[in-house]
Amino acid sequence: MRLENKCVLPLEPAAAWELLLDLPRVAPCIPGVSEVTDEGNGRFAGRMQAQAGPLRVNLAGTVRIVSQDAAKREAQLTLEAADRRLGGSARTNMTLRLAATAAGETELTISADTNFGGRLATLGQPIIRRKAAATLEEFARNLGELAAAG
Repeated sequence: MRLENKCVLPLEPAAAWELLLDLPRVAPCIPGVSEVTDEGNGRFAGRMQAQAGPLRVNLAGTVRIVSQDAAKREAQLTLEAADRRLGGSARTNMTLRLAATAAGETELTISADTNFGGRLATLGQPIIRRKAAATLEEFARNLGELAAAG
């Protein structure tokens, strides 16, 4: 499943880039995320709870910064998580791009391609797509608020 979202951050591109790559600080902007820890070498562990249709999902997994290009202000991340109780998993390849807009603002484009396995895959694409799109929109809104707060 492919999703894309854009938002404008009230920061200069350099400050937005620095914030975006501070994953322990940014991760709580994703609804349901908790316990984010830095494991070193661009790898982070965390947990996420979400309600998807009739199921409550408790994912535990990792986020890895695969590549980052400060000159282009583009980063590639891979997220892998599983819910052992439910017997489902998710793997997301994500691209984050920053582009200067008006003075003091930067546009963030988030492109995500997610594959679900196990019981999560049986929920059906419409339920998963709605939940994933809503989560991505709320993340973008929360990140904008975090950036505005300084």
